[in-house]
Amino acid sequence: MNKEKCGIIMKRKDGSEIVNYNDDSFPAYIHDGYIYQNCTWERVPHYHDDIEFISAYSGDMGFSVDGVNITLKEGETLFVNSDRIHWSFTQKTSVTRYFIAVLHPSIICSTPAVEEKAVKPVITDKSVPFIHFKAEDYDAAAIQHIIRDLCRDRDASEFTITKAFFELWDIVMHRFTDAYRVHINHIEDGDSHNAKLKTMMSYIDAHYNDQLTLKDICQAGGVSQSLCNQIFKRLTEKSPIEYLLQFRSRKVADLLETGSMSMAEIAEITGFSGASYMAETFKKFYKMSPRDYRKSAGKKTIKKEI
Repeated sequence: MNKEKCGIIMKRKDGSEIVNYNDDSFPAYIHDGYIYQNCTWERVPHYHDDIEFISAYSGDMGFSVDGVNITLKEGETLFVNSDRIHWSFTQKTSVTRYFIAVLHPSIICSTPAVEEKAVKPVITDKSVPFIHFKAEDYDAAAIQHIIRDLCRDRDASEFTITKAFFELWDIVMHRFTDAYRVHINHIEDGDSHNAKLKTMMSYIDAHYNDQLTLKDICQAGGVSQSLCNQIFKRLTEKSPIEYLLQFRSRKVADLLETGSMSMAEIAEITGFSGASYMAETFKKFYKMSPRDYRKSAGKKTIKKEI
């Protein structure tokens, strides 16, 4: 794991997330995490081939998967299927703690038969973008305990993780075989819109420091302005331009934490027309000025070093 990149969502050229695995040689990210209002990983739409389990154990939090918002209460777990656009958000001012396990399906594809009969039918099922294990459900405690034990075992071996993943997958498969599916009212051409959003997100990720316009974003997705706005609003709760400005602001935050460039230099390389406009926009998302954010980040670094 690259500790310097914790909290930073890195992406490939196709827009999918590069998961910061605990060990580069084994595709698993297991972490005892937290979220609070305006942190850099809140409300950031992303997707990856890996499947994700997130289990709240202190406080409640929100989660959005393919445009559907879920309240994840203390003691509840969410399974997010492969390649689904998702993001987390806070619903209160307090910090929420959670266990998270992001695991690549290849870990449990022990044979071609297992992959074809037990794994692919789940990860390719577009009708089930997520499964919400509510606190009162018969399998909620079991699934949280598995994830909790993984997160608390800092020296978990590849075998231990694989064994736990099979146990988690067995629970997920029972939800499928029991027809305990998530029923969502998709808009017409919903999966097509999902793909178009990924294309437009990828375009913004690659060109955020250019002087992009709404027209540029629409052309990248091959959609009209009205449909572009509709897709972004449904799946990210932001307009295309709001998404662009938030993306730029996240880049500003990264630079404030890791470098000593001037505000003018940061504004120039992140696509803002000037330092004052950058500061105004940044404050909308992080509730503080870039200068105050840099001071805050510096204090956090000092505490870590101590």
